[in-house]
Amino acid sequence: MLSLRSSLLRTGVLVITLISLSACGFKPLYGGAGFNQLPGLQVSRGQERVDYLIDDALRDFLGDGRSPYHLTLDNETTQSSLGLSATGIARQYALVITTDYTLTDASGAVIAEGRLREESLFDASSDPYSLVSGASNAEEQASEAMAERLVQEIAVALRQREAIERR
Repeated sequence: MLSLRSSLLRTGVLVITLISLSACGFKPLYGGAGFNQLPGLQVSRGQERVDYLIDDALRDFLGDGRSPYHLTLDNETTQSSLGLSATGIARQYALVITTDYTLTDASGAVIAEGRLREESLFDASSDPYSLVSGASNAEEQASEAMAERLVQEIAVALRQREAIERR
């Protein structure tokens, strides 16, 4: 009985919160006319593995469609050791992806541009294959995080553009 009351109380609080948010003019970040046109976003990028990984992650986030927007990406990947073991061999590495991006509309007008940085750490044992595997996994994690940040940046830029156009 106590569990049922607790569940009802949580549901009631959630409903009240949602009603109050809608009454105050709250709008979710991933909404609005501009953001709804992003599925199928055209992406220009390089030919490296990280370029493909970011492109795939963007498509996973945004889905298919016919977007009037075009995103140009320039990705740079660096890998560095973070420290040496007592034997002088690096055991932990940092993989950093730096992305310069430009979002344009159908007329070529720049809507958003900037530079983002994502870092992923990975360990490597004495086995050479573990270094390759760790670097590959870190690249996938950093690429997905980069795509998510790109979507957030684009959503903010489109929301700001909509606000300016309404004035």
